[in-house]
Amino acid sequence: MLASRAKLIFTCSLAFLILAIVLAVWGFPKIVNKQIQKNVQLESSSQMFDKWLKMPMPMDFKVYLFNVTNTDEVNEGEKPKLQEIGPYVYKEYRERTVLSYGANDTVKYMLKKHFEFDPVASGGLTEEDQVTVINFSYLAAVLAVHDMMPPFVPMVNKALEQFFTNLTDPFLRVRVRDLFFDGIFLNCEGDNSALGLVCGQIRAQTPPTMRPADDANGFYFSMFSHMNRSESGPYEMVRGTENIRELGHIVSYKEQPVLPNWGDQYCGMINGSDSSIFPPIDESNVPEKLYSFEPDICRSLYVSSVGKRTMFNMTAYYYEIHESALAAKSANPNNRCFCKKNWSANHDGCLIMGLLNLAPCQGAPAIASLPHYYLASEELLEYFAEGIQPNKSLHNTYVYLDPVTGAVLSGVKRLQFNIELRNIPTVPQLQAVRTGLFPLLWLEEGATIPVSLQDELKAAHRLLSYVEIGRWVLLALGILAALAAGAALAKAANLIPRHNNSVSFILTNGNGHKG
Repeated sequence: MLASRAKLIFTCSLAFLILAIVLAVWGFPKIVNKQIQKNVQLESSSQMFDKWLKMPMPMDFKVYLFNVTNTDEVNEGEKPKLQEIGPYVYKEYRERTVLSYGANDTVKYMLKKHFEFDPVASGGLTEEDQVTVINFSYLAAVLAVHDMMPPFVPMVNKALEQFFTNLTDPFLRVRVRDLFFDGIFLNCEGDNSALGLVCGQIRAQTPPTMRPADDANGFYFSMFSHMNRSESGPYEMVRGTENIRELGHIVSYKEQPVLPNWGDQYCGMINGSDSSIFPPIDESNVPEKLYSFEPDICRSLYVSSVGKRTMFNMTAYYYEIHESALAAKSANPNNRCFCKKNWSANHDGCLIMGLLNLAPCQGAPAIASLPHYYLASEELLEYFAEGIQPNKSLHNTYVYLDPVTGAVLSGVKRLQFNIELRNIPTVPQLQAVRTGLFPLLWLEEGATIPVSLQDELKAAHRLLSYVEIGRWVLLALGILAALAAGAALAKAANLIPRHNNSVSFILTNGNGHKG
């Protein structure tokens, strides 16, 4: 009776142990991963969806200007002296409008940004500040004509002298508000025959930085007002309801799965997310690179894995931009298809280390880099007398990711916009300047999750830690129960030797018979 009961208990304990092993090794992780996917996928019932649709807090949009302090000397061929002014801080609000859902687990949406100046975060800086910067739009026009039709440059420059007010040199004395958002008036009324051609070309191309004046007698040039006026997109993004590892991946932009700007399948690929959402990280297969698609430069960029860090008392994976992302083709052959001619009269189109030609993207001879030419060729620094000092802590691009949810704990993107200041003897404003790459401004766009979201994540992590402890406790109980039941069964079946046989020994003779 005792033995049969021990067998039943042992059988039940074995079944419990098997169940505990299945739950600990497969069941609990499966349940947890399913719950995480349910919360982070782009589905109307998920916790992530509303935050993705409308960011719960604004991002910081910071602008740093390069004020030129020695314009007279630069006009005579001396090296520029620059003074960095900034940051001018704006609160950037993001909101998405869902257009449709695709059969291949995608969502199509438009992205709307809105910027509001933050005088407190900007310190003593105001939008009324007057600065002297490189005249970006003037040089873009001159360089475009010079690269395509050099003999016509003097004639077009005469038209540009009426198009731009007080065009005495390649610099712009301007109010910050006008440069950023309100716009600088560019005149289309004059007696120069080429002026009509210039304005007609702008009307035909409709560059985003130009908006027509209300009376149609000119344009307003500004760096960022188009971002306040219009939506970008449509984007098509994977929702992650079928494969959580694909969450956030952008599969098309403006209905195109490959961008045509670079004339190449590889450089035109759209990789990664819009940098606001990433999939959870598989700890057994941590990605070496994280890609984000940047429509303003018509390409995807990546940050490279550095390792684990601690952020807000949570474990995070830290990624930062690597020099290979904007490397010259000699250092990174994969970048060879970003080489485009006509950015410089003396260049084959393959830029030196740390630069990206934006002409195929923006339709203007602009050059992108990291701030202060961080991770770029040192020869760029030799052009300046002062004011350019690359510093990793100030000019790096990075992101901290929560591996459990893929949420961005903290991150910034930084990018600088430059244009060539070229010596052109037939242009009075440029006939004595020294040729070199000249910066206008650099941007920092980023955010750190607020305390409320930090607490939300920490609570989720605590719950997961309890589940993790629970599954191993369950497994330990299963093992202990099986061991105890096994010992009881062995004892009941007389498999464990007994130590109370001394009486039998005394009562038997040497032949094993009782005396």
